[in-house]
Amino acid sequence: MSVFSKKDINIIDGPVLPNMLRYALPIMLTNILQLFYNSADMFVIGNFCDDPNALGSVGCTGSLINMILGVFIGFGAGVAVTLAQSIGAGNRERASRIVHTSFCLSIVLGIIVTVLGNLISEPILHAMNTPDVFLRGATLYVKIYFCGSIANIMYNFFAGILRSRGDTVRPLLFSMAGGIVNIILNLIFVLVFKMGVEGVAIATIVSQFISAVLVIIHMTKLNDECHLDFKKLGFDISVLKQLTKVGLPAGIQGALFSVSNMILQTGYNSLGPVIVNANVAAMNVDGYIYNILNSFYHTCLTFCSQNFGAKRFDRVKKVFFVGTGTVTALGLVLGLFVYTFAEPLVGIFNSDPEILVYAKQRLALVALPYFLCGLMDVGSGFLRSIGYSFRALIITFLGSCVLRIVWVYTVFPIFNDVRALYAVFPVSWFITAATLFVMFFLCYKKEKKMLLNPLK
Repeated sequence: MSVFSKKDINIIDGPVLPNMLRYALPIMLTNILQLFYNSADMFVIGNFCDDPNALGSVGCTGSLINMILGVFIGFGAGVAVTLAQSIGAGNRERASRIVHTSFCLSIVLGIIVTVLGNLISEPILHAMNTPDVFLRGATLYVKIYFCGSIANIMYNFFAGILRSRGDTVRPLLFSMAGGIVNIILNLIFVLVFKMGVEGVAIATIVSQFISAVLVIIHMTKLNDECHLDFKKLGFDISVLKQLTKVGLPAGIQGALFSVSNMILQTGYNSLGPVIVNANVAAMNVDGYIYNILNSFYHTCLTFCSQNFGAKRFDRVKKVFFVGTGTVTALGLVLGLFVYTFAEPLVGIFNSDPEILVYAKQRLALVALPYFLCGLMDVGSGFLRSIGYSFRALIITFLGSCVLRIVWVYTVFPIFNDVRALYAVFPVSWFITAATLFVMFFLCYKKEKKMLLNPLK
């Protein structure tokens, strides 16, 4: 059966591995396409923009954007887990309330991000020691980018809802539509109208609104508990509390990662423009590994949540072993591939020989052990799926964020070499992943016992 022949996958019945792969593949393609569109942004401004600093200006904004936007998009994890558990338990009425509360919440959060991003982006870029040659362009880019926050958050919420009900294909199609528009507008704004970073930013937010509108239209046509009815819009307090309980820690975790990466970016910035550009080019390559492995985070989160809600503990166990095994094998293969073909892959974004040297250093220390990052992500997803989102936050905060910050201010000054910054990634991934897995086994055993013996 083709992965696209049946859009809604039965998560609590059927073979685990084939269904997980069918579920993960469209998410993987969505992530790859989204990164491809971002890479297209970089390719266009790096090769056709009149401003030689445009590429670095856009490239050094990633951690700032992820820090601010990540907190609120993280609520999508709360939506996905809560809805998947309700579907697994057969609670159609609660599932409907989750859908309508999520719509309203996405609008409120989008407005907050738009205002907050425009207010604090410039001083944060200053604090990150962003080189003067990049500062103006970076500030302009993020201020325009944040104007699309409502569409960005709404699409992520509703894509998560569709995935929770077993449909991973339509989010892919909606993302493709928006991405194609993004590439076309990039070329028009940069080549025809001679715009710089502002043209790329405008193209991005237009594409985000297109994807959001498409997913909303589709939600209004559904005939099940996930049907969107504008007459039913409103905040359900009990649902909002549950979304916040799961989603807020997930969002904070994402923001804390970005804070630690911002501090790492400060280290890159201190080493000069060559290192900044090399890091941007290498990140555009190893980012594909992350986005491929990240599809299994969403897959494990949904499969574990639904089966846990349905009390299918045998399948929860299978999901765990299939998810971790697949992430490990895929991460090792992808890491080796990227490292082996480092020069031609990095050369797509920047062929400067000096930049290639430093970019290869990042891929050697980050791309090869990237499977550890995949294990860390799925470990966090497993904990969230059984209701322990706050513990996932604390473990990730200590094992990755705090460790990275301490590393920047202790290990890095000793060597003052970019390789000292790159080495922190595999170290923090390993420590965090190991701790998350231990915590999951302990918490899962406790929750399973309580569900099987509710009166004890």
